[in-house]
Amino acid sequence: METINLTIPNMKSPHCQMTVTNTVKGLGGNVKSIAPTKAEIELTNGLTKEAVVSAIQKAGYNVVNGTLNS
Repeated sequence: METINLTIPNMKSPHCQMTVTNTVKGLGGNVKSIAPTKAEIELTNGLTKEAVVSAIQKAGYNVVNGTLNS
């Protein structure tokens, strides 16, 4: 299973973290861990890094770094 580690600078409050979590879950992904400015997301069901980043950006959060891990 692949995971991505994202840096999301403006995701600081619990509300922001919940918004990002719900966005990822809406795509069928799984948030393994989330903290202010950081998220680790498991890519499931053919989900891609690009799709996750795009959805998070559409939700209003800038993603400045994303690392893909196998």
